[in-house]
Amino acid sequence: MSDPRVDIPVWTAPWPVRPGEEFMRVSAAHLRGDDRWECPAQIAAKARPSHRPERDPQLRIVYPPHASFPLGLVRDAAMRVLAQGIDAEVALAGVISDTNGEVPDAMREVASTALAGYLTTIEQLRESGELPAQTVVREFFAVDEAIGDAPRVEWSGWGVLHVAQDSTVREFHVLTWDDAGRRERSDAYVAVYARVAAEAVARSEGQPWHVSWQPAPAQPRAGTTVRVREIGLLDASHALLYDAPIDEALAAFGEAVSGNLHVLGGGVYNPGSRCASCSYRWDCPGVARLPGVLGVAGVSTWTRAVSPHDLVSSRVCTWQTHLLRDLGLPRVRRESSAAMLRGIAVHAWLEAAHGRLMGCTPDDLPVPTEGVGDVAESLGWSREHYAALRPYLLQHLHVCPLTRTDVIAAYPEHTLTAWDTDVDVVASTRTDLVVEFPEGVVVRETKTVAEAAVGGTAAEVFERYPQVALSLCLVADGLDPVTGAVRAPRAARIELELLSTDGYEVRTFDAADASTVLAARAVIADGVDRILYSEPTPNPGSWCTWCPVSTWCVARQTAVIELDDAPVQESAAGPSRVALLSYAETAVIVDDDIPF
Repeated sequence: MSDPRVDIPVWTAPWPVRPGEEFMRVSAAHLRGDDRWECPAQIAAKARPSHRPERDPQLRIVYPPHASFPLGLVRDAAMRVLAQGIDAEVALAGVISDTNGEVPDAMREVASTALAGYLTTIEQLRESGELPAQTVVREFFAVDEAIGDAPRVEWSGWGVLHVAQDSTVREFHVLTWDDAGRRERSDAYVAVYARVAAEAVARSEGQPWHVSWQPAPAQPRAGTTVRVREIGLLDASHALLYDAPIDEALAAFGEAVSGNLHVLGGGVYNPGSRCASCSYRWDCPGVARLPGVLGVAGVSTWTRAVSPHDLVSSRVCTWQTHLLRDLGLPRVRRESSAAMLRGIAVHAWLEAAHGRLMGCTPDDLPVPTEGVGDVAESLGWSREHYAALRPYLLQHLHVCPLTRTDVIAAYPEHTLTAWDTDVDVVASTRTDLVVEFPEGVVVRETKTVAEAAVGGTAAEVFERYPQVALSLCLVADGLDPVTGAVRAPRAARIELELLSTDGYEVRTFDAADASTVLAARAVIADGVDRILYSEPTPNPGSWCTWCPVSTWCVARQTAVIELDDAPVQESAAGPSRVALLSYAETAVIVDDDIPF
């Protein structure tokens, strides 16, 4: 049998740590290979759970009062049902009882629905013969024991591993909310699941996370086949990701994971909203600290993350923000308007085009009868889809910032993040484009609209597009939009590019203009204050049509709503028209996935 051992990069902790047992624990999620979202510094630290930061004992760490990972409740309850043979609702009640933090009714409903969905899918797989009729479910892992200078390495996957009673077939279930098989999974990610299934070392119960896992007294016999299957808990979807003999899975492991192991060496920081829940944020030099940048007095009751979408949604319904951001409930796919889909598509084209680090030209946008152009072709656009979007993209040619000959560097889809340590909130926004010129830096946001001329004062623009206001505040207070570090402010401007079918406009805001920055900070402070200090309250209305979590909202289920009314029509008791327009433009489909 092949030796699946691999060479893992050495990690030097960027902060003081308390020495502990020398071992590593590598999860499949560590090797997903999603460079846009993953933080190598965080992954490298999490893969060494015994190396805990050396901190001032006076440091006060406050955790949220409620649980925030409903998928974890489902998985733990499923393990109890399958391993102990107890009733599903009894198992879920036991898990909730053991959970740190309260579990609100909405979260309980989500977990109960998802648990029932998983158990139903299992029965269907058994009836069809795709899953053995009798399986053993335990906590399993794989291990490379220490040899010489190489430390012990434990490999794990998050989900439910089924081992047939005769041990021949091992099937690992990767749990997700819906659309199983639709998301791209890296070879390394799947290979770790396959290896854990192949070796399937049952571990002893009750061991602390920061010590190495020890095998249980009873172990499965040798097996023959491993499978990795993704299962959608809310829509009964499932997809087979891997199916091979055990020897083949072990032989392929090293090559499959080799391209993603570099993250285990750390050395690179990728700050974002995840910093708010990262246990290393107090010690990490990677997240910029900008006390007072959000303009809010007082301290959050726990460290929170805030995005422009949170600022927008909370103006319409603070309950939605609570269900999504605080409780982490899954988004249920909703119908998207033509305007939403148009904006997503245009942004995808611009990201791909600007990723070439060259200006957009008419050659990129041929007439539809002659083709769709290289960029649209790379996105898989049909001729009809391209023809519908081409008028907006043609307007962009007039204002593409990369057509200048003195561009130093360009960064499409670039994240700006800072931790306001005064209020204990991590603010993060993903900008469409950052461009460095000799005279300074430009941060560009692009929007497709019905009419290019938005008009209004700077404050009105900031209310409609809070991502522009947030970028302006961060940069004005010293966040370098290129490096993400804090430095002496340099010349910078935030631009809002508006594209319609027959026109364009670029609104420019100077980060050195104190009155403009003050107007932006007032908009941001108002939104953050609402999120932090207002009691979350349901606000049912026609806008519930676009709410991604209305399925879990009791107020929405019981309210009488005239859905014939357009969601952006202002009412006396509802949000302002500007708030609704802003909400409509940001109510886009976002993928949910396991967050570790």
